[in-house]
Amino acid sequence: MDTMKASDTPAESTADNVGRSLRSRPLTRKKLSEMVEEELEQMIRRREFAEGEQLPSERELMTFFNVGRPSVREALAALKRKGLVQISNGERARVSRPSADTIIGELSGMAKDFLSHPGGIAHFEQLRLFFESSLVRYAAEHASDEQLEKLVQALEINSQSLDDNTLFIRSDVEFHRVLAEIPGNPIFMAIHVALLDWLIAARPKVPERNFMSIII
Repeated sequence: MDTMKASDTPAESTADNVGRSLRSRPLTRKKLSEMVEEELEQMIRRREFAEGEQLPSERELMTFFNVGRPSVREALAALKRKGLVQISNGERARVSRPSADTIIGELSGMAKDFLSHPGGIAHFEQLRLFFESSLVRYAAEHASDEQLEKLVQALEINSQSLDDNTLFIRSDVEFHRVLAEIPGNPIFMAIHVALLDWLIAARPKVPERNFMSIII
């Protein structure tokens, strides 16, 4: 009976393929700016720099990390995008607390990638439905008279805009915004805005008449 050669086994064939792939894709070293960014981020999270405190000057950071000014500036810009520092012209970067919008915004790239896959839009639409259903239940139990009045006003404007697609869409977005504000939780508001933005971005060619299927 013929025996399979060791070199012909599936495991070794797979290993060979992986090896060839790795050889053709050498590892890339981290940029200096990325290493500076990571170190500063860890220092901020360890509270070595408190919220509101200024970081050392660019020149001091250049000396401390032994890097050039471009690397320091790129690192600070990345920390700003994460909401960890604020940068004003002529002033040193100041440590800040990330807002809810910034936190949710960090997920934007992954969310849009997920939306581009089959079934991604349907899953996010289901997520939005569950999220807004919870907001409705909360509003029914906890909304103040003033909040309910705002909600009713937004709904009336929306109902009066049935013959104007543009106004209907705008007023519908406003109604859902008022609904998301009722719990007073900034994370809820950030999630509401992000879900709408992600779904709209995932359907750039939706005709205006069908756009309502995304926002309603």
